[in-house]
Amino acid sequence: MEDLIISKQLKQVRQDKHLTLDDLAKRTGFTKSLLSKIENNKVSPPLSTLMRITRALDVSLSELFRAAEARHIEIVRGNVKKQRPQNIVEGQMMETLVQGFPGQKFEPILVTIDSQESKDIKMYDHPGQEFIYVISGTMKYAYGNEEYIVEAGDSLYFHADVPHGALPLPGEIVTYLSILSL
Repeated sequence: MEDLIISKQLKQVRQDKHLTLDDLAKRTGFTKSLLSKIENNKVSPPLSTLMRITRALDVSLSELFRAAEARHIEIVRGNVKKQRPQNIVEGQMMETLVQGFPGQKFEPILVTIDSQESKDIKMYDHPGQEFIYVISGTMKYAYGNEEYIVEAGDSLYFHADVPHGALPLPGEIVTYLSILSL
């Protein structure tokens, strides 16, 4: 099982670095066929071969083994609040739902905004994309120069480098799930 995880990790690192098997073959001196067999777990390479491949990929052997030992599922129990860090920023409670997953590609956050504590829309911008699903309440959502009224059951998807932010309508407490790409 560990060989399979290491093989998959090697392939993932190569692809993340936008290298083809030909590129890696040139860097290592190994044949494309051998590298393919290693990545597909058809050959279990000796340590010296793994070291040559990891040097060519510019990753350490220990990183490769740590990834192989890493859990491939992260469960954060809802009843164990200390596992879900919370920050309150200008009337918005932001609860990180998962963090520290190896190779994490997005960040899910549960946001709750109370209209009594928030008077103005706090605008944010950051790299990547964002998905929002409104769980409860009704709010005004600003995106660039536009404003939208969204309510429970509505969702939004947008480029997050455009300034954006939320403000509950008077008397509302809004909770929404925000998923940010990293």
